[in-house]
Amino acid sequence: MIFLNSLLVYFERQSDQSDIHTLSDAFWFMAATLATVGYGDLIPVTTGGTVIGYIFIISSLGVIGYLISTATNYIFKIMEERKLGHHGTSFTNHILIIGWNEFSRLVVEELLPTSKKIGIFVNNKDDIDRLYAQFGTENIFILYADYSNFDMLNKLNASKASVAFISLEDDAEALLYVLDFKKFYPQPTIVVSLLKSKLKETFQAAGVTYVLARNEIASKLVASYIFEPDVADMNLELISTSKFDEDNDIQEFLVTEHNPFAHKNYISAFTALKKDYQVVLLGLYKTSLKKVWTNPADDTIIEVNDYLIILANRVTKKKLVIDFGVDEGRLSKKS
Repeated sequence: MIFLNSLLVYFERQSDQSDIHTLSDAFWFMAATLATVGYGDLIPVTTGGTVIGYIFIISSLGVIGYLISTATNYIFKIMEERKLGHHGTSFTNHILIIGWNEFSRLVVEELLPTSKKIGIFVNNKDDIDRLYAQFGTENIFILYADYSNFDMLNKLNASKASVAFISLEDDAEALLYVLDFKKFYPQPTIVVSLLKSKLKETFQAAGVTYVLARNEIASKLVASYIFEPDVADMNLELISTSKFDEDNDIQEFLVTEHNPFAHKNYISAFTALKKDYQVVLLGLYKTSLKKVWTNPADDTIIEVNDYLIILANRVTKKKLVIDFGVDEGRLSKKS
């Protein structure tokens, strides 16, 4: 640049008609030309100066190309990072799905009707478009990264999640993952699906709240279909999330001080719920004992922080949410 501008001044000083007399003039002409502004206040008039002007004009194409290319690459980079979930989400009190497979897909399909926010951690880029196409973007956020990169879980706001469902294709790998996950993110409740049930107690000892063995669930259901097929059909219907207003499913509601059945006995709550809401109180989760009671004794007292386990449809659930002052489920907040 200094060499060319020095040559430009050398050539232009030989003409009385030229306005380019100093290096400052030459640099100004060069800057205006490379920026494709072309003010026309300074122009070379000599043959040598014109040749250098052509060099600047041709160079301006490279400058503009570079700027456009840089801007385009930057925009594409932002779009790609956003698509991969690297810009993060503001979801809170949400559900994390770590590990994507057919079992995870079935779980998400059951969770979607609850309108809960779901963050999905995948390690295959091809899953991203498929998942958004299938589930939409309203309550779903997808993050692509290597599962071992725990820092990336901050993009899923993992520290503010309510539940982390871990579904990996190797039980030993899942156990190691649980230990590391709890070290970085001790807040969420952890649910793990295993391929085999032999490690169930090991996972519980590692601090997993709920451990599900896929083969154990399947075997119980198959046995039920063989012996009591109607019972199996009903069980499937009741544990599935209701998708239509008339569908019944099993729901649980936290008992607060504002709950009309707090400090009441089980039979009075059972009778009132059936009479006033046309729902069935199936049992209680006693928080103090960390135990589910199915059809407990009539005089069992319903205490604050217990959970009512109720069979109801979607229409009735809306009434219960209003009267109980809480949403359905363990992820609920006071309404």
